[in-house]
Amino acid sequence: MYFHVDQDAGSYIAGWLITDNPGEVPELSIRIPNRKEITFSANVFRPDLRELGMHSTGQAGFLVDYQHVPDLADVQDISLVEPESGITIYKRFNPNQHIEKKLLLVDVSGFPQIRMTRQLMSSFTQAYPVVERLPLETITGLLSLTNIRSIFVAGSPNWQRHGEIARERGFITAALLRDPFEEMAEKLLFLSQALRQPENIRASPAIGRFMPLLPYLENVDLKDARSILATFRKIPNEVRRIVKSPMTATFGATPDEQLQRRNVSVALDSLAQFNVVGVRSKFEVFCAMLDEYMGTPIMATVELSELPGVAELASRLGSIGVIADLLDEDIALYSLAVEAIEAGLRVASEE
Repeated sequence: MYFHVDQDAGSYIAGWLITDNPGEVPELSIRIPNRKEITFSANVFRPDLRELGMHSTGQAGFLVDYQHVPDLADVQDISLVEPESGITIYKRFNPNQHIEKKLLLVDVSGFPQIRMTRQLMSSFTQAYPVVERLPLETITGLLSLTNIRSIFVAGSPNWQRHGEIARERGFITAALLRDPFEEMAEKLLFLSQALRQPENIRASPAIGRFMPLLPYLENVDLKDARSILATFRKIPNEVRRIVKSPMTATFGATPDEQLQRRNVSVALDSLAQFNVVGVRSKFEVFCAMLDEYMGTPIMATVELSELPGVAELASRLGSIGVIADLLDEDIALYSLAVEAIEAGLRVASEE
């Protein structure tokens, strides 16, 4: 999906929208609090989109004006949404509520910090959490938006694919790293709990990408290292890849690339391009650095949450060779990143 808002002149909002099917006439929904939602089809012919090969007919432009919302010029809280995906195309900037910044927060956690994400979303006009669940083309479109004054993108987009775009479009970039064994422990605990939930919950997007792994976790005893070892020995390589060194995969490899040790160096070079890099074990330091960079205390009240038992299971996983092999690249990356962060903090404290 690609979209762009060319102008919000108060009395009208104009732009274009192309869905994943470039031949269909897109629809758009107008949402205003306490009013009935209005949905309409693209109402402006855009020959430029057809000539560029972006849309087969060019019927992909939209104009929202008094015919849709009689008092449009006076409405502050209005959103334009693609109804099928629920993706926000545009929302008006409110200077009393939103900061005029663009932030990309890369957190490679399999299951995101919902409370933290919601707190950060409230500071921006447009927010796109867990962005990795969107098609690659849609992520590219989000990061390429030019007329958006306040936007927050979070999750684990592939840096090799999207990093340069984010930097070119003026995003402040922040990366929050985590001990690989802790991240794996949280995944296993979460997925084990998911196995006891109804099928409709297991089919949710949060769990869906780990679905091939679930059958192998049916009988694992996470309190028994031998049970974990026996379980992972049964998992085929194509399924293991789902949880193999996710940080290195995000920062140091293309989406379809098979991870190797050389990707650790690529990931370190990528992290050097970020404005702020921190680790969960020093979360307060990360928050302070990001707030300083943003110029406003958006992280001041943010706290991390953690599933019970993560630390204990992480310690157990650290003694299991097959798990260490699976996380080999991330173990190296995390160790080197921590060294670099601590060295930077020592230098800062001496100045």
